[in-house]
Amino acid sequence: MSWRGLLTAGTWLSLVVAGPLNFGCDPAGQNPQPPAGKAPSPEPRPPQPLAQEPAPAASAPVANEQPPTPQASEQPPAQINVPAKKPLPDDYLGFDHACAEGPQVTIAAIGDILLHQELQRQAHASKLGHRVLWQGVEDLLRQADITYGNLEGVMAAGVDRKGNLVPDPGRTYDGKVYTAYPKFNYHPRLAGELVASGFDVVSTANNHSLDRRAIGVDKTIAELKKAKLRFTGTRTQTGEGEWWTKTTANGINIAWLACTITTNQIPDDLHQVLHCHKDTEEIVGLVRKLARRKGIDAVVVTPHWGRQYTPEPRNKQKKFAYKLAEAGATAVIGSHPHVTQPWERYRTKDDREVFIHYSLGNFVSHQPELPRRTTLILYVTFRRLPDRTVVAGVGYVPVHVRQQDEVFFAEAIDRVGGPADARELLTQMYGTGNLLAADAGLNTTPQCAKNQHSQAPAQQP
Repeated sequence: MSWRGLLTAGTWLSLVVAGPLNFGCDPAGQNPQPPAGKAPSPEPRPPQPLAQEPAPAASAPVANEQPPTPQASEQPPAQINVPAKKPLPDDYLGFDHACAEGPQVTIAAIGDILLHQELQRQAHASKLGHRVLWQGVEDLLRQADITYGNLEGVMAAGVDRKGNLVPDPGRTYDGKVYTAYPKFNYHPRLAGELVASGFDVVSTANNHSLDRRAIGVDKTIAELKKAKLRFTGTRTQTGEGEWWTKTTANGINIAWLACTITTNQIPDDLHQVLHCHKDTEEIVGLVRKLARRKGIDAVVVTPHWGRQYTPEPRNKQKKFAYKLAEAGATAVIGSHPHVTQPWERYRTKDDREVFIHYSLGNFVSHQPELPRRTTLILYVTFRRLPDRTVVAGVGYVPVHVRQQDEVFFAEAIDRVGGPADARELLTQMYGTGNLLAADAGLNTTPQCAKNQHSQAPAQQP
C-alpha cells in the first residue's frame, strides 16, 4: 500500500491546512498579502532518550509516473564488484549500485532554517546562540561528510524592512532590523554558528531571499563568505559569482545548485535570485554543463518549490524534477512546503538512477501544527564508479521540534522516546526500511555484506 493510502483524507485535513501558494512562513500558517564525519561539538545536548519500537512499514514510491524506456549507454558499463546482499523490508528504497566498490561520500540534508521571533529571542538569550535550537541533533548533522540546509531568510545588519540603512541594534531581536514573519532578517552571527554546527553549504534561493531587498542579498553573501559557508542560488547586485557552488569530501566533488519559484512578489530587478520557473532553461542548461564538467562527480539541485502545507508534490514539481534528472542531476532535494513530501527513485532515459526528495519540511521553526514541526535528517550516499557517480543509498532519522514553555528544540524522535504521532507521520510517508537509529552509526546500505558506508556512532556532544 502506498503512503497516500495510509494517510486518510480525514487525517490530513486535521493536520494540514493548505494556504495560498507562495507567501506564508508565519507561525500560525497565515499567508501574507503580496508585499566522515566532522569533529564532534563540545556543547551539551538534551537528556538521553528511551527506546522505541519501530512503527509498521509502509510502501515507498520508487518509480516515476511514466517510466521512460531505458536506452543503451554509448559505452559498456564498467565492471564492478557487487558483494552478496542481505534481505531487506519490502518498503526499503534501494539502488542498483548499493554494494559496488568505490569511494563514497554521504551528505546530510535538512529543511528550512526558519527563525520566527521566539526562536531568535531564545538564541540571543543563550550562550550557545542559535545552536541551542538544534543542539540535540548536532551530532547527527556532523556525522555526515557534507551537511546542507535551506537558509530561509537573510542576514543584513543595519537594514530595515524597506532596505534602508539604519543603526544596528546589535545582538537582540528588535522587530525593526532583526525581524521574523513576514520578512525574516537574522543576526549575522548565525552564519558562524551554522559552520560550528557542521554545516558546509546552504541554499539562499527562497521566497525570503529579498526580505531586505538587493542590499540584503549582498550583505548575506558577505556574511556567508566571511564565515566560509558555501551557498547557492543568489549573487550580488553586480552579478559577481556563480549560481552554483562546490563541496569536496573524500575526493568526491559535488556541485550544488539552488533556485526558487518566488520572492514573495518583491521585484528582483537585478536578477540576484535564480528562479526555478523563469530561469528553467538556464537551470537545465547549467545542470547539463555541470554533469559533464571535468572535476564534478555529482550534481545536487535544491529547488524551493511546491504548494505550502500540502503533503503531496504538484505535477509541476514532478515535471521539473524529471527534467533536471534527464539533464544530469544526481539528486534533487526540495523545500518550501513547510511539511514533508515523499521521495522516489527516478530512472532516466540513459538508465541512471536519480534520487528525488520533494520536501524536507521545517528543520526549526515556530509552526506548531504536527506536520510543520515534524521533519527528518536525510542522508544520501554517493558512490564513484569508474565511469560515473551514482546514488548508493538513502536513510533518514525522524526529527521533531519540541516546544517547552517558551523554548524550542529540534530532537531525534527515537532518541527521546516520542512523540509517537510525529514518528508515525514520517513512517507512513517513507516506511521503516530506510529509517536509521539515531545512535547506531551511519549506514545507508544495510543490505551489503561488505559494507563500505558504516561508520561508528558520532560522539555525543
